[in-house]
Amino acid sequence: MNPIELNAKQNTKPLRFLDGLRGLAALYVMLGHARWILWRGYEDFFKHPGDYTFFEKFMAYGLSVLRYGHEVVFFFFVLSGFVIHLRYAIKLKDSPESAKFDWGPFVYRRARRLYIPLIFAMILTYLCDIIGRRLGYVEFYKTAVYFEIQVFHSANILRDLFGNLFFLMDTYVPQWGPDLWSLKFEWWFYMIYPLFWVLSKRSIRLASGVMAFLFLLSFFPRLWPVRLFWEVFSLMITWWFGVLLADMYAGRINNRFGLCSLFVLLIPFLLKRPFGILNDPLWALAFAGLISFCLYLEGKNIRLRILDCLKPLGDMSYTLYVIHSPLLILLSGWLMSRDPQHLLPKHFGWAGLGALMCLGVAYLGHLLVEKPFISRKG
Repeated sequence: MNPIELNAKQNTKPLRFLDGLRGLAALYVMLGHARWILWRGYEDFFKHPGDYTFFEKFMAYGLSVLRYGHEVVFFFFVLSGFVIHLRYAIKLKDSPESAKFDWGPFVYRRARRLYIPLIFAMILTYLCDIIGRRLGYVEFYKTAVYFEIQVFHSANILRDLFGNLFFLMDTYVPQWGPDLWSLKFEWWFYMIYPLFWVLSKRSIRLASGVMAFLFLLSFFPRLWPVRLFWEVFSLMITWWFGVLLADMYAGRINNRFGLCSLFVLLIPFLLKRPFGILNDPLWALAFAGLISFCLYLEGKNIRLRILDCLKPLGDMSYTLYVIHSPLLILLSGWLMSRDPQHLLPKHFGWAGLGALMCLGVAYLGHLLVEKPFISRKG
């Protein structure tokens, strides 16, 4: 979820299209949740097909393409690995012996980037939860046949507050609302990355070999004394794919973007069926292929201007990602409270309005809460 943070002195080509891709990915996740949370769902659709117009049936089938929100998160991981490592990859390429890792500034930048929108999202989630409970929407969430979800509930609010702020959600404490699970992985990828940078300085093959070994070791959770590390290394290889792309872009690894682009062909096979424990890494590999293809085109001086124009969406994508679910869930409670049978609409109009609401709140949140902090140097 990172903005493209590159130093102009590094003489890199423009990478604005990556922000466009990031914005589209966040928009996809939000639209998928809007379809899920603000529509009756397939159970009602297939039970009562006669109640749906031709257009509603067309939308139901057509928008089923939005059901891969979980998988799209691995695009963020790959992109994050690329962006975070790129500045260091360039330093290692230019000055392999004298390059040093700026531990303190690195942690400061990562914390500043993640925490401000996260705190804003947690406050918003808590407010939506209070409103939903006082208006009695919780009962609708529990009884809805098409989903069971609540904004937030905790018997130990302080424990869960600090557990989420230390990125321990879903491991030792419940999530503070939906969609924060990926931030846990993102943070711990950041914290572990400097150790692998040291290995990478010696040999990118050594660092990649250790990463692959730890990933394979994650197949045996009982061997890990700390559950958090087992979880992190089961997915960090997806982030490492982005690191390898950055090394290719910087010239530490021979440029094979054209060849790596072929990995995008995995997507049709992944859409048909899951591949068990390998499903998430394979999706990440496919997304690495997509980014490789874009970098290959840029290398051929084929500018991706449409994606460049989406940079504003990419700029606010992190805020959009962390704030949209509580807003959509609160809206779903209101919609069910208005229906005599406490059902959601069978058309997609409210899903569209909910998506526009989330975009508006995300834009304001980005301007007022996020942008003032990420614009500072440091």
